[in-house]
Amino acid sequence: MTHFYRLFMCICFAWYSQTSIAIQVIPKGLDTTPPESIEISEEAFRENFTKAVSEYRNTLRQYWPDAEISSRTRLVMYADDYQKKQAIDFKANELQITMASIRQGKVLNYRAMQEALNDTIQAILTLDLQTAIANDPINQKMEQLSGIRYASDLGAMGRDLILSELFPNERPSIKAIERMASKLTKEAYIRYPAVASTQLTFIMQDRTTYIVPLPEKRIRKRARRYKPFIYEYAQQYSLPPSLVFAVIHAESSFNPLARSQIPAFGLMQIVPHTAGKDATKLVYSRSRVLSPSYLYNPQKNVRIGAAYLHLLYYRYLSEIQDPKTRIYCAIAAYNAGLSSVMRTLTGVPSINRATDAINRMDSNQVLRTLVRQMPSAETREYLSKVLKLQKTYGNI
Repeated sequence: MTHFYRLFMCICFAWYSQTSIAIQVIPKGLDTTPPESIEISEEAFRENFTKAVSEYRNTLRQYWPDAEISSRTRLVMYADDYQKKQAIDFKANELQITMASIRQGKVLNYRAMQEALNDTIQAILTLDLQTAIANDPINQKMEQLSGIRYASDLGAMGRDLILSELFPNERPSIKAIERMASKLTKEAYIRYPAVASTQLTFIMQDRTTYIVPLPEKRIRKRARRYKPFIYEYAQQYSLPPSLVFAVIHAESSFNPLARSQIPAFGLMQIVPHTAGKDATKLVYSRSRVLSPSYLYNPQKNVRIGAAYLHLLYYRYLSEIQDPKTRIYCAIAAYNAGLSSVMRTLTGVPSINRATDAINRMDSNQVLRTLVRQMPSAETREYLSKVLKLQKTYGNI
């Protein structure tokens, strides 16, 4: 890397200068082998997803009033008979396990409950990416509706445990899993639901919910597991690694199976028909609709997410002169879309028509406007969160 290039990157992302030069850096040395793509329209894809979610929730409501499904930061799973619910909450950094109460007379049999809890935790600790994807009812239904195979793009990473960061080795032994399950079981505690009308059905089913705190440094350990390819793609796409880490944390709390209702998939929450198509045009020289399984692959997801951040900063927003203003707009646009950011700042959705007005604003004014006036509360909080998280991941 030349001295000039280092200086430029420092100007753009460390924000120690107010330069007005806008340069587009095109990554070199990338693999251009096209990925497996899916042939389905955006409308059909969304319809299939909506139908799969609706059918699954209708089934769940027979057993669970809230009918919770997996989301960006929670992986939610049910037993085959729907009598047990297991959730990995990546944001709260805990397991939540609800199962039928085991009683001795009228009293809860704590020893039997602990044994059942330990068995459940062991099963969660042995769960790998490919198995989780293949067993997800929404994925199964979408495969049935569209013929898409969701587990075909994972490769070796499909064998990665969902919570591999809890172990020194990525492929822990059975004994190591048993020891960790025993440790977590001892730290678990029962959560008693508040007695309210909305909870009566739940209470009458006589279930017990355990909260299982996960190690405090688990999220940072997960980030370190992903560090090699995050650094690789950050360098290839001319981004500070701290920005990529921050976006992953803000989007999914490092949940590789993150899925939102848009729907968007994976660590960096890629929407297949929008950001995914734009990024594959840069990476593979051809726009493609990526399958969810491609985007559930952590390494591939980060590659596409980093490519899209590159496009936002270096291409779509290249006419914005102030580097601070441009990075604020890029981060907000990653979450809410370019037109929403332009409309918030200038009243018009067009980038070309908005640029001149934005260049007359100072960066502090842009930041204040975005965090106070973006239509979505999520996006207003998102920009501040990513900027704060960048500092957290500056020295990982």
